[in-house]
Formats: sequence, C-alpha cells, structure tokens
Amino acid sequence: MSKIIRIIEKKKIQQAAELLANSKSAIVLTGAGISTESGIPDFRGEGGIWDKYKVEIYGNIKNFLKDPTKFWEMAEKIAPTLFKAKPNLGHIALAELEKMDIIKGVITQNIDELHQQAGSILVYEVHGNINRFDCLGCRASYTKNQVLRKLKKEKNYPPQCDVCSAPLKPSVTLFGESLPRFEIYQSQALSQKADVMLIVGSSLQVAPVCDLPLYTLREKGKLIIVNDQPTHLDDRAEVVIHHKTGTILPLIVEQVKLIRESKEQSNLSMKE
Repeated sequence: MSKIIRIIEKKKIQQAAELLANSKSAIVLTGAGISTESGIPDFRGEGGIWDKYKVEIYGNIKNFLKDPTKFWEMAEKIAPTLFKAKPNLGHIALAELEKMDIIKGVITQNIDELHQQAGSILVYEVHGNINRFDCLGCRASYTKNQVLRKLKKEKNYPPQCDVCSAPLKPSVTLFGESLPRFEIYQSQALSQKADVMLIVGSSLQVAPVCDLPLYTLREKGKLIIVNDQPTHLDDRAEVVIHHKTGTILPLIVEQVKLIRESKEQSNLSMKE
C-alpha cells in the first residue's frame, strides 16, 4: 500500500470514527466479507459454496422437501469449517462498539453466530443460524450438539426428529423460503431510525437486505461502507473504505476511543 493511499485511508478512518462517535442511533449491517476472514467460505462469490454445490440441487427448499439427503451431503462437507470458525478482529471491534453504546444493533446476513461469540448482544440474523435445527413435522427444536450426537449414533441422512420422525433442517433460509418476518421487520425499523449505518463486508446484492441502507438514506441517515470490493451504493455513502474489515474496524474503534477521551477532557476543563 503506497504512502498516499495510507494517508487517504487514515483520513477515512478518522471520518468514520467521528460519524460513529457523534451518532445517536448507529447500527451495523454485515455480510459474508466479515466472516471470510474467519475462514468461512463465501456462499455466493466466485469460487464460493454455490459454485461447487448447485443451488437448485443442494440449496433449494423444494428439493429439500422432496429429498433432504442432498442438502445433508453438502452440510457434511462444509459444516466442520463453519463450526470451527472463531470471531476475528472485525467481529470483536463491532462488539466493542456495542459495549460503548455507539451502535444499537447488528443486522447480519451471516449464519455463523460469530457476532454473538464475539460479544454482540442485539443481533438480527436475517438468513437464520446454522447452530439451531428444526423438525419439519412437529417443529421441535434441536441444538447443534444434539444433532451431531444423532448423526454420530444413527449414521443416517437426514437426521430425524425423536418425537415424530420427520426430517430435521438447520434454521437457515434456503432458496425459495421467506426470510424470518420478525428479523426483517426489526431490521427495517432499525434501519429507518438509524442516523448512521455501518455496512461491513457486504456486496449489497441480495434482496431484500440490500434495500435496508435505503431506509437509512431516506431518513437523512449516513452510510459508512467497509468492504474489499465496490458496491452500488458507494457513491451515496459518506465514507467508503475498500479494505479488509478485520484491519479497518479495530482502527475505527481506536479512533472512536480517542475522540471520546478528547471530549471528556474538554468537558472536565470547562467545568474547572
């Protein structure tokens, strides 16, 4: 990275930190880009999971209902990578901003639960969660560990419900399924209220999540985009940083802390 580019990035980081530090209702929208830095492959990108496993065969709800075996064959291959992933510096930085009461919630397209593992509390998972499983018959709920024990013991795909013997399905949204209503409603409400939306690791190509920044813009809120590739909303964002989220987010947090310390010292001086 050249010296000029480093200076530009530093200015953008400072600008992003100032927007967040002065905000009253900032939120975060995250996509696959933050989790790829934890070793989780992108589903949609070039060379991603849907390149290797065709969506119409492995990731479609109609096919799952007809024959869940294909999905579970894919899950056997990719689940170990998802399950062993740990939060990276980007996840930890966002959790720190929440603890500082800078951001009021996280909306994520990711299914890996890494935000919660990093310490984030208010997380709306609009595409579901890989660590929970539901029975398609009686709607019984199972944890990841319960399902893993079943698979090890029964050695059978798909794993079946202990109550009604119907197949189990991860609590993730497959193609052809509706997104969870509560999470979408809350995400829209948060986006509309936000004075700043920090967009992290998302290409903003997947509907309806890609429309959430528009709710913020319509109410005169501002966008900060941190993504290693350009997005179609870059020209409408206040700050755009094309770089790794795990590198940039901790630097933004560091600057937010400095801004807060400066304000506190200024307030003390005024009181004296």
